[in-house]
Amino acid sequence: MSFKDAVKQDAYTAFLNADEFAETVTYTPYGGEARSIKAIIERGRLEPAAEDHGRMLANSVEIMIANHAEYGVVSVNKGNDTVALKKTLGDESDTVFFVADVISHDEGMWHLLLRE
Repeated sequence: MSFKDAVKQDAYTAFLNADEFAETVTYTPYGGEARSIKAIIERGRLEPAAEDHGRMLANSVEIMIANHAEYGVVSVNKGNDTVALKKTLGDESDTVFFVADVISHDEGMWHLLLRE
């Protein structure tokens, strides 16, 4: 097994294990079918505000998902793909966010910025 293959396998078997770090979200690619995948979710992201106001909490979320055809996604359409997840832990229903940006990606994971 190559190093790149090992990174991919670790992404969905270790980091995206729902018993450890991940939660289930619903990812809907633009023009495609919604499906449940595992994601590491960082809620309440701090963002720069106006110059004189410092930083503020924004209605954005960061997620990490597998770069994998079965366990995640292999392509992302910024501005059009959506992700439904619990906005706050304990919420009864999901909130739909759109993929605002790809923060980074590699052989194993996508790191995405979501906005309401």
